[in-house]
Amino acid sequence: MASGGMVARGWAVAAMVALLLVVGGLVAVVVGSNGAFFAVVLDAALSAAVVAATAWWAFTTRRVWKRRLNVALAVLVAAALLAVLVGFGLAQALGVVALAAGTLGYAAAARRALATARRVPAGQGGSERAAAAARPWLLVNSGSGGGKAGRLGLVAAARARGVQVHLLDPGDDPAALARQAVAAGAEALGVAGGDGSLGLVAAVAVEADLPFVCIPVGTRNHFAGDLGLDRADPLAALDAFDGPERRIDVGMVGDRMFVNNVSLGAYADVVAEPGYRAEKLATTHAVLLGALRGERALLRLDFRDPAGRRYRDVLLLLVANNAYELGRAAELGARERLDDGVLQVSALRARTGAALAGLAARIAARRAPPGGDWAQWTATALRVDAGSADLPAGIDGEAVVLHPPLQFRVLPRALRVLLPRELQPRPREVHLHGWATVRRVGAIAVGRETGP
Repeated sequence: MASGGMVARGWAVAAMVALLLVVGGLVAVVVGSNGAFFAVVLDAALSAAVVAATAWWAFTTRRVWKRRLNVALAVLVAAALLAVLVGFGLAQALGVVALAAGTLGYAAAARRALATARRVPAGQGGSERAAAAARPWLLVNSGSGGGKAGRLGLVAAARARGVQVHLLDPGDDPAALARQAVAAGAEALGVAGGDGSLGLVAAVAVEADLPFVCIPVGTRNHFAGDLGLDRADPLAALDAFDGPERRIDVGMVGDRMFVNNVSLGAYADVVAEPGYRAEKLATTHAVLLGALRGERALLRLDFRDPAGRRYRDVLLLLVANNAYELGRAAELGARERLDDGVLQVSALRARTGAALAGLAARIAARRAPPGGDWAQWTATALRVDAGSADLPAGIDGEAVVLHPPLQFRVLPRALRVLLPRELQPRPREVHLHGWATVRRVGAIAVGRETGP
């Protein structure tokens, strides 16, 4: 059995052991509690709801005393739940802990088992051909991700592979540097940085019809994750310079390319704040709260959906290159496909903290169809008008200023992306505790399934 199959089998065995722990803990708790277990579960659910509500109000209120009161209430409810568990009995409480640990352990191990079993050569995952990139060039943003490239020795590793490396200095224009590299004979262009620096070099790769390589050394690296790259191992992405090619879509707003999305409104205000890079959480908190309290005006735009409905004011407008799926277990939003040839348009119109909280809860429960506080659709193009001459925006997370009217469009399969020969394609979402998934994990554990 290949090493990948052995690893998958190990994780699958761990998942099944954790599942047995869940079953054993459940039986022990239910039988030993004489029916009190269900009352404790109800109490825990109510306590969780109260803690979530008080935490939300603590986050959104502008009054210090209200914030402290909500935090105090959350602490009291949590303490009361702990007291209930202690009163429930030591043996049953330990059973509850085992139940929770087993549930979390099964989910983590099953996800790793399925992901490892899914790991296949890139040539089997929609790639078109394999050919080593001749005269590759790589732009390295040494400041991205808190200096991750330097800590990992990325520059030396790339040069050892014969890749020409250029370090990005403050004030440099990535697109101009990429064009200079093309003029000097580069036959593949790469970027080691965050999402914000990718689109500028990718645009040059498209205009020169050259392959493009993404090395994830930024903070989030959403694009790399959607490609299936291992964001925890940026050095492994260097294998893409010798790997197969895949064609994906890119988006355009005017003459500016984006690989992820363009945001207008609240999020654009966040990334435009001078302190965002240093204090992301504090800046996001301040800007979003101001918008929800009505201290920041709603964005006055003018655009229509495919049915002709007109939108005049929104809290947030997001135009994405292909469709994001909200509420995935793995992360807030991810794209299963990058070659569907569409833009996804999302317009958020929630005006209060309560409305936004309700929408977030519906998304988490997978019960948030478009309508009411938000609208969403796909299209190949979108025109957005605005009353102002300058419109702050975020393109792939970078703050820019755009000049309306904005013309969005998609360029289907315009970008040639090189990928490592083996990579982990983004999995379709599965219900980890569904019977079909349990059976598949069991098959991997006994060695009857090791591949996709």
